[in-house]
Amino acid sequence: MITERLRHFNALFCLLWLIITTVIWTVSDYQQHDLFSKTISVMVPLGALILSTYILCNLLLPQAVGKNRGYWTVLVLVSVALVQGVLLYLCEELLFFLGQRGFIVLDSEPRDTFWLSIINATPIALLLNLGFGGLRFFYEHAKLSEKHHVLQKNLLESQVAALQAQINPHFMFNVLNHIHILMQSNVAKSSTLLLKYADMLRYQLYEGNKDSTYLKTEIAFIDNFIEIERVRWDDRLVIDTFWDIEDVQVRTSPLLFFTLLENAFKYVSRPEDSKGFVKAEMEQKENRVVFVVENSVSKSHLVEKNEGNSGLGLSNLRKRLDLLYTDRYKLDIVHSAESYRARLLIYV
Repeated sequence: MITERLRHFNALFCLLWLIITTVIWTVSDYQQHDLFSKTISVMVPLGALILSTYILCNLLLPQAVGKNRGYWTVLVLVSVALVQGVLLYLCEELLFFLGQRGFIVLDSEPRDTFWLSIINATPIALLLNLGFGGLRFFYEHAKLSEKHHVLQKNLLESQVAALQAQINPHFMFNVLNHIHILMQSNVAKSSTLLLKYADMLRYQLYEGNKDSTYLKTEIAFIDNFIEIERVRWDDRLVIDTFWDIEDVQVRTSPLLFFTLLENAFKYVSRPEDSKGFVKAEMEQKENRVVFVVENSVSKSHLVEKNEGNSGLGLSNLRKRLDLLYTDRYKLDIVHSAESYRARLLIYV
């Protein structure tokens, strides 16, 4: 099946040869008073050049470029030019034969010998091949670039999907474990948790695997998770949230902020003389979204984090950010003896 790009090239190919033919016809003074003889004398060699150049551009050159070897492409161009030199000599002999038989009026100029004809015709043929071959190479390179772009996009989507698949089981395991523990002491609260969990699963099912989701949907998901944690921790933990959102219709990649929040609840600890805390803030202005989460830590938790044992979540998040936002994000982690603070800035 002929692609759209190939159709464009062939159309340009025909247009250029039409221009070349028109110019040669106009400047040629051969048999001005015999239109038939002039037509045959001009179109026979041009027809040979057009056909051979078409075969070069649409058959030989794409195969040579596909081998990704420069010398092979040069060899093809030179070889075709030599063949074209031979073809032009044969065309000259054919015209001489037709003239002798009286089909056309012969030119009074003497004929070139075989080798002289090759020497004269090959450089011209090579210039034509370089011109049309360069044009074809441009189109072929554009096609290869497009294929490369598609492959990169598919690879990116596969990598993101693989990382996303790592998030879901990890998250579900933690929530189900919370509900299991709570059911042993408070059935009513566990029922509330199940309803919240159902909403979160609905988000996972319909939004979690999409390329992007509305910021308001992501915040609703985060709120559900926080409510689950409020129930689980009861009054043993102070949880504060603050959302300053200018446009809730802004779209972001799903579950980016959740990873940091889940990590905060996973490693939060309560000092001996006070309650532990988790603070979550989000600010969105124009194309800028900032999410900050901070949690209290004990010395043992701080050592554990410094040793890089915070699990797959943070490493997974960094990989997703590199793939999805590249140079459009900044993730800062600050930890002290009392708290652990993560700040994520993305440009959407």
